[in-house]
Amino acid sequence: MSDMLMDDFQPREVEKTDYKHLIMQYLKFWYLYVLGLLFCLSLAYLYLQYATPEYPIGATILINGNKSSDFSQNAVYSELETYQSIKKIEDEAEVLKSVSLMAEAIKKLDLNVSYYVKDNYFRNKEIFGSQVPIKVHLVRYDSAAFFDQEMLTKFKVHILDEENFQLENEEEKTSNHQFGEKLAFPFGEFYIEQVKEIEYPSTVIINFNNPYSLPGSYSGKLDVLIVNKLASVLRLGFTDPVPQKGILVLNSLIEAYNKEAMLNKNQTARNTIDFINEQLDSVTNDLLKIESLAENYKKENKITELSSDAELYAASFNEGKEQLAEYSVQLDVLSSIENYLMDQQEEYQAVPSSFNIQDQTLKSYITQFNDLHRDRERMLRTTQPGNPLVLEKDQQLRTVRRNILENIKNIKSSVEIARNNLLARTTELEIQSGKVPEIERRLLEINRQQAIKQEHYQYLVKKREEASMSLAATTVSNSRIIDPAMAGNKPTKPNQMLILGLALIMGFGGPLGLVFIYHQLNTKIKIKKDVTSKTNVSILGEVSHHDEKVPIAISKGVRTPVAEQFRLIRTNLQFALPNKEKKVVLVTSSTSGEGKTFFSLNLGVSMSLADKKVVILEFDLRKPLLLEYLGMTGEIGISDYLQNDSLAITDLIVKSKALPENLDIIGCGTLPDDPSELMLLPKVGYFIDELQEMYDIVIIDSAPVGQVADAFSLSKFSDITTYIMRYNYTTTDMIDFMNENKKEKKLKNPFIVLNDATTKLSYGYDYYQTGDIKKKKRTVYKKMAKKI
Repeated sequence: MSDMLMDDFQPREVEKTDYKHLIMQYLKFWYLYVLGLLFCLSLAYLYLQYATPEYPIGATILINGNKSSDFSQNAVYSELETYQSIKKIEDEAEVLKSVSLMAEAIKKLDLNVSYYVKDNYFRNKEIFGSQVPIKVHLVRYDSAAFFDQEMLTKFKVHILDEENFQLENEEEKTSNHQFGEKLAFPFGEFYIEQVKEIEYPSTVIINFNNPYSLPGSYSGKLDVLIVNKLASVLRLGFTDPVPQKGILVLNSLIEAYNKEAMLNKNQTARNTIDFINEQLDSVTNDLLKIESLAENYKKENKITELSSDAELYAASFNEGKEQLAEYSVQLDVLSSIENYLMDQQEEYQAVPSSFNIQDQTLKSYITQFNDLHRDRERMLRTTQPGNPLVLEKDQQLRTVRRNILENIKNIKSSVEIARNNLLARTTELEIQSGKVPEIERRLLEINRQQAIKQEHYQYLVKKREEASMSLAATTVSNSRIIDPAMAGNKPTKPNQMLILGLALIMGFGGPLGLVFIYHQLNTKIKIKKDVTSKTNVSILGEVSHHDEKVPIAISKGVRTPVAEQFRLIRTNLQFALPNKEKKVVLVTSSTSGEGKTFFSLNLGVSMSLADKKVVILEFDLRKPLLLEYLGMTGEIGISDYLQNDSLAITDLIVKSKALPENLDIIGCGTLPDDPSELMLLPKVGYFIDELQEMYDIVIIDSAPVGQVADAFSLSKFSDITTYIMRYNYTTTDMIDFMNENKKEKKLKNPFIVLNDATTKLSYGYDYYQTGDIKKKKRTVYKKMAKKI
């Protein structure tokens, strides 16, 4: 707050919005609103004449879901709903809006050719069905040709009589033909037949539609609305210039939808059957392979019945073990005998008879060896070892011994072979017996795969029968028509009330918006509040717009608004400086063109009318206009005086017959090269002081402070500074500039004068009217009162 007081600026209360003035500001542009309304209403009228009326067509259908299908009504078919599509109402709405479904719907309606007649100057009217007096029969229709954008597809048929017609294309080329005559064009061949008697001559316009874009255009006009989220009900909306055609299109669309849904159901069942047949073939082959694998596995592992084979393996293995033990015993006995005999040299000993000898030949050899050994022992009791009989016995023992050893060797070889064979067989039996769990596991795995494939096979056979029954049972349509397609009596497009309403809104709102933007972008001062809201500098007064070519707006006896305003400013100046009889008034502004010279001149005249001796100084040494306003010239002036000490002030004074006698003018003189330096001369102060001695009021018409600093140099010699601001010319940022100058005390005792105000928006216009005008008005009012 202290900073604000030091800046000599005190906040003011926010002024309330002047709605009356705001309304008047907008009403100034009433002609724009009138022109906007006329323009927009004219456009709306032309559009309504040009736009083709379209009638509403609507239908309501109920989408059949799974719960209402035939399958749920019979327990036999309870599982068949697997093959029925689970419908969502949103999905079905999108299907109905699809272009492909629309193409299928209009395919059989023969909409390749459209017929029109003249409706008014702006548009043609489409006719359909029984309204069409002719029929175009397409012999050949090349849809690919429509990709050529320059191809002519619209013709006028001028019917001349019952047999002849004239064909006119879009380039206005004509040709005469007969009804039934085949005509060839790039898009195909056709002939025209007259099907209805009409007045001759008559004109029918035919247009060959692009088959690629036609479904899309019809689908774009279709609206599908979900009536209720809790119900599977759809509302189909469609618009078309011909109600009969729209009804046919909508009904055909519903029919195509049901047909496609039924085909989709049947196709699902057929695809299922085909898939099951393929799976059955595959499963059958797999089942045969598994059965063959089980058979070969049993053969490879010599399995008939796994449990009995396992018992046989165990018995054979035990028997083999016992036989191997016997073979081992035999080999031990033979080895013992062999070792026993081998240890004997010439001293023979009897072979022990306790060995379990199985071979009879060996047993006989051993018996013979023992008998010979007993005979030799008996002989040795009576004879000497060298006795021939004893020697013979020795020879016999050696022979038998040799035979025994040979026989043992042969027996051992036979037993070892038998034992090895038995051992191999026993090992195989042991291995085979150890494989039984693995064989059993593998066989179980094969059997499990066989069981799975068998179950899969049975399941597929069952589902194939179900799918066949589903295919036979899908005869119910996908939807049920609640309300068939019906057309409205009145067209909904174009909406006349909506278009007229938009025209009124745009016609009034458009100019209003432009005016609003203009006011928002216009930063110039428009009203007095624009100034008072941004500064606390007092306003000395307002000056209305002056249209006269003569720059002097005030004179003796003149009571115009401008004259009275200058008188009011004169009075306010007296109150601004009540203690000074002689005053120096500095007049400046932000920029040129704001009317400071006009104000200086008329303020001087106003002061002179109050018996004040006044002088006006043309101190704008850069662009002086004061003398030019008065149509006067001055050869010498202020600049010459400041640079020439030989000149006196009386040499500078200029008189004018158009001005009061006590009002003098001192012109600029020769334009100086350095006006800023000239303002700083001490002689300026002397010059002003001398003028104060000679005149009561000194008015200084200076240069704009927003462009040059001359007025700042003169401000120290003035008693008051009048800052001119012009309505709709001075920008609001200049108020900030003036506040800054005041804050820095560059201008002495500043006051604001608002120039070029609108008379009706300033002070009361009637109050400033002259007596003659008022007298005339009073006479008119009296006459009106008498009539009343």
